[in-house]
Amino acid sequence: MARYEIKYLIGDSEIIEARNLEPSGSQYIGWRTDGSAAAYIPIANVLSVVRLADEDASNGASN
Repeated sequence: MARYEIKYLIGDSEIIEARNLEPSGSQYIGWRTDGSAAAYIPIANVLSVVRLADEDASNGASN
């Protein structure tokens, strides 16, 4: 699965592991490979979404 770094307007960030992350209405939904939802993230709170390369996700990206 891919890893996405979500940066929030308040300065926090987190890494979400999901097959893909897509907008749906007023939120982003992270989908697992089995088709279930891994995360629901309100779009209004998000500053940026970055898909991390495998080496970026394991070398220094922090929550």
